[in-house]
Amino acid sequence: MIPNKKVEFLIIGQGLAGSLLGWRLIQQGHSVLIIDPCLKQTASRTAAGLINPVTGKRLVKTASVEYYLSAAKELYDNLALFFGQPFFYEKEQIRLFQSEDEITQWNKRKNQADYAPFLGERFNAKDNNYLREDSLGGFKQMQCGYLDTVALLDHLRGFFLDQACFINTQIDLDELRIDSEFIEWHGHTAKKVIFCDGYHLQHNQWFSWLPLQPVQGEILTLKTNSSMPNEIIQFGKWLLPLSDGKFKLGASWQWQPLDEKPNDKASAELLRACGKHFPQLKQAELLEKNVGIRPGTRDKQPFIGCHPSEPKLLVFNGFGSKGSLMIPWYSDCFFRYLTRGDKLPESADINRYKNDYPTR
Repeated sequence: MIPNKKVEFLIIGQGLAGSLLGWRLIQQGHSVLIIDPCLKQTASRTAAGLINPVTGKRLVKTASVEYYLSAAKELYDNLALFFGQPFFYEKEQIRLFQSEDEITQWNKRKNQADYAPFLGERFNAKDNNYLREDSLGGFKQMQCGYLDTVALLDHLRGFFLDQACFINTQIDLDELRIDSEFIEWHGHTAKKVIFCDGYHLQHNQWFSWLPLQPVQGEILTLKTNSSMPNEIIQFGKWLLPLSDGKFKLGASWQWQPLDEKPNDKASAELLRACGKHFPQLKQAELLEKNVGIRPGTRDKQPFIGCHPSEPKLLVFNGFGSKGSLMIPWYSDCFFRYLTRGDKLPESADINRYKNDYPTR
């Protein structure tokens, strides 16, 4: 244990949200203490870190994606320079049509000017030697890539340890003592506590009223001796080629139970979908199953802001499956809110749910 500290911000959770927020605060000279139990199976560590501006059956461009992409590339580039290795990899991506309806949607979107930077040319099955002859083909997607979340979180944890501002433990929220001037935990004091602990927010006595919609997901890591595509491929599921014949395959969606345990049915569904589109990968060796619970929200927007009646308690959470894309921009917004008093984006401010807060 580190000596008792007096800090400005106590951050609970060292997933991507807590890590990037903590990094920003420390880089600007603010004192931070981060608490995390260092579990292997978490949403941030399980995630493939995919960044994809246009998603869903209707090919919808993520609102404000231009801002998200710019902030993400800038922050990940700065982290790469600091640690001397890259974490974000820009990579070509293709999407395979799953129905005639998707082809109709693509024809609609390709003529919309705001989609032009993200949607590439259409191709047929004969244009890609790894597609089945009866494939409907697909189209290229631009400004895509993936974040190596495990490597980044490991490096940031090492940085926090070097700064003597990280404690490996599972915090008991009942042990937080809120005083008139600070919050105390095990002899450490902070001016503010920020909850960045993902789906655990649903059990938080101060923030459980927020409409979190956690979803469990499973991702497989496999290895093959067969030829592999070079691009990320979206086909209802997704395939992310790595090195040495390895690839990741995801992702499943499971609303109940949320037990963080591999599910044979989910694994079989992923393997079946992959084998349908890529028969050459049916014999791939399964190396690992990873499970995480995504902290989704009812309106698909994150939860950021201050508790309605306890101003020392704040939340930075609810990024769902788009954390790698969105957290860099929102962490800058939240940093400016915390340190300068800037206004939060209305779409993310938890004040939008003030009518749901249970008055006592």
